[in-house]
Amino acid sequence: MSKRFLGLFILAGLMLPVAAKADSVQPAWDFSTVTAQGTSGTSYAFGILFTPTVNVWVDYLGYYDPVNVDGVSQPSLMTQSHSVALYDVTTGGTSLAVTTVTNASTLSGHFLYNSVGPVELLAGDTYELVGVSNTVDDYTYYSLVNGYTLNAPIDITGYNENVATFAGYDGTATAGDAQYFGPDMGGYDTPEPNSLLLLGSGLAGLAGLIKRKLMA
Repeated sequence: MSKRFLGLFILAGLMLPVAAKADSVQPAWDFSTVTAQGTSGTSYAFGILFTPTVNVWVDYLGYYDPVNVDGVSQPSLMTQSHSVALYDVTTGGTSLAVTTVTNASTLSGHFLYNSVGPVELLAGDTYELVGVSNTVDDYTYYSLVNGYTLNAPIDITGYNENVATFAGYDGTATAGDAQYFGPDMGGYDTPEPNSLLLLGSGLAGLAGLIKRKLMA
């Protein structure tokens, strides 16, 4: 095998996994302040249905960290454990990742996170993220926060809430349901266009070289 032939193989192999790797948790959604929060003493499974607009890789699953209502959660006020799970609705509820968030997890904004990934989510498919409130820790919802931002390249299609003690798959939600906080995800990565272009050029060159070798 010539050095050029070997070099193209190495280039293709190196380029395949290239993506815009997140340097931090990067919450999919967060807000600047909380105006009110509370708990009913009942454990709920809060679900969020969403569809990525591009292929993404999720590196973290998280859960809302109760706050002193006048600001961002520092330090953590979480007292219980909270299960969080991610499901593929398009395939009928396939479990993609599950974790248990505690006050020892990584704090970013108003959420605590565990590393679970990377988990690839495909553009146009539907997914459900579910998190369990447990019975003591406070939660809040959309109308009780200010400065809400959606950072991930996704469309949120609905929310649900069910009395439950585990983050089980539901797959049903309506846009009219309240967005409870609740689960979150983060560290989403997207392919770098320049890297994909370079990969395509390398593979095209490799294919041409193989064709010439076979015809020789």
